[in-house]
Amino acid sequence: MRLVPNPERAWARAAHLEAPAGAEVGLTGEEIARRIGPFSGDVEVLSGGLANVNVRLGADRVLRVYRRDPGAAPKEASLLARGWRSFRVPAVLSAGADFLLLEHVPHGPLQDTAACGAAVGRALAEIHGVGFDRAGFLGPDLAVVGPFADCIGALRDHVASVLDRLAPALRGELSEPVSAFLDANAGALRELASVPVLLHGDFKPSNLHWLSSSELLVLDWEFAYAGPALMDVGQLLRWGPGPEFVAAFAGAYRARAPLRDDFERWSAAFDLFNLVGLLEGVEPGSRRAIDLRGRILQTTGNRQG
Repeated sequence: MRLVPNPERAWARAAHLEAPAGAEVGLTGEEIARRIGPFSGDVEVLSGGLANVNVRLGADRVLRVYRRDPGAAPKEASLLARGWRSFRVPAVLSAGADFLLLEHVPHGPLQDTAACGAAVGRALAEIHGVGFDRAGFLGPDLAVVGPFADCIGALRDHVASVLDRLAPALRGELSEPVSAFLDANAGALRELASVPVLLHGDFKPSNLHWLSSSELLVLDWEFAYAGPALMDVGQLLRWGPGPEFVAAFAGAYRARAPLRDDFERWSAAFDLFNLVGLLEGVEPGSRRAIDLRGRILQTTGNRQG
């Protein structure tokens, strides 16, 4: 079985192993009980950190707690309840101020095959079929509550702020090529961002899974917002799935929504905003920093070393 390339799995494992003593990566029994009532079954940490934590309770439930932004919980609940037709999401069993209790859907990893590529294409076209008058952050009712006056300008401001905070070596190596690339392509990026759609916002293999029923499962919608469709495509293609996957993805997407012939080039350009954002707070010599540096330099047309 060939899996879609995803070095980010190794980042997550390394971050968990390198967490400082006393770091909170799971939930105590008291924290679980405070949200759903007494629970005495098996508890398995699926993911955890400062942003949020997911724990499986028994065989069939997942408690998802939003540590960084509790306001993302009602937005994600609304997205999970939309009644998607071409892919699965977990059912919301109950919700609170900072948590969702979700159905656990048994799943496996996304495979680097034409069948998976086509399923992903159908799913993303359906997601992008939800349009908006303007780009921006979404509220609980999925209306834009934090509009961007200039989407590309807002993304560039974020990139500039992250670059300014990087360790000196990384900042010195990446600031000039990233800025030069965005300057050279500003007009095209702005034109391509002119029709905002619903973005999953974290549409990468870590959040896309394959079911035994040959259905796609899409998880983790907390970063969803209104913006340019190619942002999601860039995240999907970031680490180079095979040509059969990409061709099947494009064919299935185009059957439901427009997609440029040169979508791979421009989706990589849009993903540059995401890649730089992922450098926030990383250790310069970490596997994450090395992978991101290489992909950024590849995207901007600079050599990698």
